[in-house]
Amino acid sequence: MKKNTLFLLFFLCSTIVTMADNSMAGVRGLIMRRVPWLQEKVVLEPLPAADKTELFTLSTRDSKLVIQASGDNVACMALNYYLENYCHRSMSHMGDNLKPVQSLPEIKEPLTKHIELPLRYALNYCTFNYTMSFYQWQDWEHELDWMALHGVNLMLMPLGMEKVWQNTLRKFGCTDAQIRNFIPGPGYTAWWLMGNLEGWGGPVSQDFIDAQSRLGRRILDRMATLGIQPVLQGFYGMVSRSIRDRYPNAVMPQGMWGFFERPDILKPTEKLFDEMADTYYREIKKHYGTGFHYFGGDLFHEGGQTGTLNVADCGLAVQKAMQRNFPSSTWVLQGWSGNPNPLLLTKLDRKKVLVVDLFGENDEAWNRTKAYQGTPFLWCIVSNFGEQCGMYGKLQRIALQIDKVRKGDYKAYLKGVGIMPEGINNNPVVYDMVLHAPLTDRKINVEAWLKSYITYRYGSYNADIYAAWLIFLQTIYASVPEKYGLPESVFCARPGVKVTQTSSWGVRARYYDMDFFKEGVRLFLKAKTSFEDSETYAYDMFDLLRQVQSDKGNRAYDDMIAAIDAKNPDRFEQTSDRFLHELLRQDTLLAQSKGFTLERWLGQASRFGKTVYDRDLALKNAKMQLTFWGPDWNPTTTVHDYAAKEWAGMLRTLYYEEWKMFVEAWKKRVRGTETIEPDYYGYQISWCKKPVVYDPPRLDRAQMEALIAEILR
Repeated sequence: MKKNTLFLLFFLCSTIVTMADNSMAGVRGLIMRRVPWLQEKVVLEPLPAADKTELFTLSTRDSKLVIQASGDNVACMALNYYLENYCHRSMSHMGDNLKPVQSLPEIKEPLTKHIELPLRYALNYCTFNYTMSFYQWQDWEHELDWMALHGVNLMLMPLGMEKVWQNTLRKFGCTDAQIRNFIPGPGYTAWWLMGNLEGWGGPVSQDFIDAQSRLGRRILDRMATLGIQPVLQGFYGMVSRSIRDRYPNAVMPQGMWGFFERPDILKPTEKLFDEMADTYYREIKKHYGTGFHYFGGDLFHEGGQTGTLNVADCGLAVQKAMQRNFPSSTWVLQGWSGNPNPLLLTKLDRKKVLVVDLFGENDEAWNRTKAYQGTPFLWCIVSNFGEQCGMYGKLQRIALQIDKVRKGDYKAYLKGVGIMPEGINNNPVVYDMVLHAPLTDRKINVEAWLKSYITYRYGSYNADIYAAWLIFLQTIYASVPEKYGLPESVFCARPGVKVTQTSSWGVRARYYDMDFFKEGVRLFLKAKTSFEDSETYAYDMFDLLRQVQSDKGNRAYDDMIAAIDAKNPDRFEQTSDRFLHELLRQDTLLAQSKGFTLERWLGQASRFGKTVYDRDLALKNAKMQLTFWGPDWNPTTTVHDYAAKEWAGMLRTLYYEEWKMFVEAWKKRVRGTETIEPDYYGYQISWCKKPVVYDPPRLDRAQMEALIAEILR
C-alpha cells in the first residue's frame, strides 16, 4: 500500500511538472526561435484575467525575467514590451534587431499593463498575394512570431481553401477540369475568395492543392499555440460558374469585375444553398478541425450584382448556415467601398457579426454609418496598396482617429484595432504604432512614441536619427487629409506625357516638401557609422534613399515633359537622358539591398512547389502580378502596374526598357516625325514569358558612398 502511495505521489508530481513545462509552450517556442539568449532567463506564469480584462505583469527575480500573463498571446505581448522598452530589441518585416543584450535589464518595480482593446486584428485578403503568395513554412514562422509579439490575436487565414472547394464541388457533380477552372493561380487567390474572379492564373495542380492544405493546417496549429484566432473563409454563396449548367435557376450571375467575369452566387431561397453550405463546412471540419469562431466572406464585394435578390435574406441565409455548422461563431465583414450593404445587416444577429472598418486613417465610415447601424467593429488601417514601394503613413491622424473612436458616440461597438495593408513589407512604423494602441487608454503622443520606436528599432537612441524622424513626421509621414495613398514612383508607371499616377487609383504627386525630406535623410545618415551592423538601420537607409531618388525621378520626368511641350529636341535629348540615368541609378542603389530586389520575389516563386509545373506556374503568376496583372486579352485593363515594384532588376529589365521605348518614339516626334505608340502592354506580356536576365551591379564601400552623395546632391 505504501509503495502504491509513493508511486501515486510520484505520478502526480510528474504530471504537475509536465503541466508546468507545457504551460505557454507556444511562448517558449517563440523565445527559442527569436531570442534564444533569453531561453534560460524567462519565467512564465499564468495570471487570471481581472474582470475579463487581459493583463500582464513584468518583473525581475533572481536575475530572471518573470512574465505573468492572462494568456499565451498576452504573454507574447509582454515579452515584446520587455524587448522593446528594456532591451531595445525588435522584430519587423523590414529587418530584425534581436541580437543578445550583454546583461539582462532589471525591472526595479513590477510593471502591470492592462490590454485596453480585446481584439487586435491583422491582414487583408490582398496581403496573401501581394506579400505572401509564395511563402513557405519558414516565412510563415517569422510572420506568426511577429504577429504574436505585436499582440495580434485575430488574423485572417484563408489559406488552404482550395481543398475545401475541390471536395465540395465534386459532391455537386463538377468535373476536375471545371474545378481547376474555378481555382485561381497562387498569385490571385485573394480576388477569388472575395468573389471578383475565378480561375485566373491557373490551372493549378493537385500537388499545389494538397500542399496548400498541409501548409494551412500547420499555420493553424502554430496560431493556436500563440493565442491567435483565425478568420477562416466562410460560405457566403459564391460558387463556380459551372454550377449554373446543372442548376440554372439556383444562381445569380454577379457580372464583371473589371474585365473578369465574377463567380456566381447561390440564391438563398434555393435548397442548394443550404446543402452546399453544409458540405463546405463539413469539409472545413474534416481538414482543419472544429474549434473555429470567426469566418470571413463578403457578398457583393466591389460591385457584385444584387439583381432580384432580397439582400437581407441573403445575409440571413449566410449567418444561419454558419451558426448551424459552427454555433456562436462570428461573421467577419469588410467595411469597404459601400460594403457591407446596409440591407445585408438588417436581419442579422448583430452580436455575431464583426465589421473590419478598413480605411480608418482616411475615412470615418464607423461614424458616418453609426457603427454600421449598431454592429461591433474594428478600427483598421489599409495604408498600402499593391505592396508598392513608398514611404507613407498618417501617424498623427492615426493617433487622433484611434482616440476619437475610443471616446466617440459608438465606442460601445468598438472591439479593437487592426492592420490591413494590401502588402506588409513596408513602413513598419505604421504597424507598430497601431498595435501599440491597445497598451494604453490615452491618445498616443506621436513625438514621444517615436523616440521609443527609434531606440528599439535600431538598438539605441541617437539624437540625429530622432531629429530626422521628426522631419519625416512632417513630410513622408505627414497627415495630409486629402492624400490617401503613398506617393507612387514615376519610374514604375506606364510611359506617357501625362503620367499622374502609376496605378489607376494612385497618385504620383508629392504632398511633402521634397527638399525638407532630403534634409531629414541627411540627418539620418549622419548616424551611419554608429549603426553599421544594424539590419534595421540598413533597411531604412535604403528605403529613405530610394524615396529621395524616386523624388528626383519625379522632377526629371517633369523636366522631360516640359521639353516635349516646348518642342525642343536638344532639351528633350538632355532631359530624357537624365531621366533614364536617374532610373538606372535607382536600380544600382537597390541592388545593394536584399529587401528591394526582384530576385527575392522571383526566388520565392521559383522554390514554390515540388514539381516543375508548379514552379513554372508560380513564376508566371509572380511576373503577371507585378506587370499587366490581367487579363492578357485586353490592353485597356485598369489593373496594370497596380502592384508595381521599385525594385532592382525590375527597374533595369522592365521599366527602363519601357521608358527607353517612350524616349525613342519622342525623339522622332519632337522633330516632327510621326511614330506609332509603343506597345507597353505587349512588352509586359512578353517579359512575363521569358526568363529575367539580370546581372546586379555590385558596389564596394567607396562606390556606395559616392552613390549616396550623388543621390543626396
